[in-house]
Amino acid sequence: MDNLNPESQPFISGRGELFCRGCLGIDLFSALNLGELPIANELITSPSANTETFQLHLRICNSCGLGQVADVVTPDRIFTDYRYLSSTSTTFLKHASDMVENEILSGNVTSKDWVLEIASNDGYLLKNFLKNGIQAIGIEPAQNVAEISRSLGIETISEFFSSRLAQEILLKHGYPKLIIANNVLAHVPDLMDFVKGLSILCGPKTRISVENPSLTNILTKMQFDTIYHEHYSYLSAVAVQKIGKVHGLHLSRVEEIPTHGGSNRYILTKFLSDSNVDSSVAKIVQYEIASKLFSQDTWATYTQKVNKILENFSDWLKYKDELGSKIYGYGAAAKASTLLNSIPSKGKSILKIADASAEKQERFMPSHGIQIISPSTLFESSPTDIIIFPWNIKNEIAEFLRLHLGAQVHLWCAIPEMHELEVS
Repeated sequence: MDNLNPESQPFISGRGELFCRGCLGIDLFSALNLGELPIANELITSPSANTETFQLHLRICNSCGLGQVADVVTPDRIFTDYRYLSSTSTTFLKHASDMVENEILSGNVTSKDWVLEIASNDGYLLKNFLKNGIQAIGIEPAQNVAEISRSLGIETISEFFSSRLAQEILLKHGYPKLIIANNVLAHVPDLMDFVKGLSILCGPKTRISVENPSLTNILTKMQFDTIYHEHYSYLSAVAVQKIGKVHGLHLSRVEEIPTHGGSNRYILTKFLSDSNVDSSVAKIVQYEIASKLFSQDTWATYTQKVNKILENFSDWLKYKDELGSKIYGYGAAAKASTLLNSIPSKGKSILKIADASAEKQERFMPSHGIQIISPSTLFESSPTDIIIFPWNIKNEIAEFLRLHLGAQVHLWCAIPEMHELEVS
């Protein structure tokens, strides 16, 4: 297969064994197998275009607690032309500005310091440091997205982060006061080299802030649609703690935050005594164990629940189609791709999907070829029912749709089960 990247395949050994990209252990169990699916964010340019599919199979390491899927496609293919822009969501813009404000007000970062963000996207977060007179550097491999960041005056490096790049940055700029890695650790096939790079740049006063959706929430809140090929790894506090230690990094604090339907913010440092470890670390670790997050039996039951959700979603689409409903979608997110490609009909009852990002409009969802349109086109189409796929920002989207379409349109979410959003 042309898209395999032998240099970033820490998942399959020379003997054909599966092994963990976090700790190199070989004791992994099957958690959820979604079958052959397309690359979620690889939006096609024609409704009839051929779409490659790849196995999407979540496994969990018994040794370190890391959830992971095989890296069947290269990061170059996924991220060189990337269509997701963080600035299209007011929820994420506020989350970013709040984080920066807290860092400045607490005195963690001052005008004498500099900040590094890995996977800085379109500058939605770093621009808040710039306006406060704090030097900020972003790393964003997607050229089309990095250009937007540069237009805001943010120095942006268009490369994938690695231990080699970390050494270059250290020689040129010294240690940053803060390293931000929001929603990026999941996208890294060579996790060991990435964390090694974090360790290289972590000086005596450096704090590393890592945000990622919680593997616990994927389990307890049925968020299986957040599993896709671009997400190579699925983090738990247990995994972050163990993987960090290998590279001399210590997990000092875990904060539960609402983004992406429930995420954890992991704070790591290099120089830490046991007395300075916040009680939140033990609390989250104990919760993960109590939730049986690392139990094969738990995930076997989970698979049955996922199959039932998919069955109910398919039945709902068929029922609405038979009624003559005009079903549209909102949010051409990766979540939509995973959900729609996991049901037999591939969501063919959905006429079109609207998205606020101009980067996605006039493209088509992979496999089933559903056209992506602008919100204004959606408003002109007189839909009877709209499925909101980015359920993590469903309130923001619902408010926007109600403003333009009124209360007569039915708004739905399929996760954690098919339900209609109430009219407020």
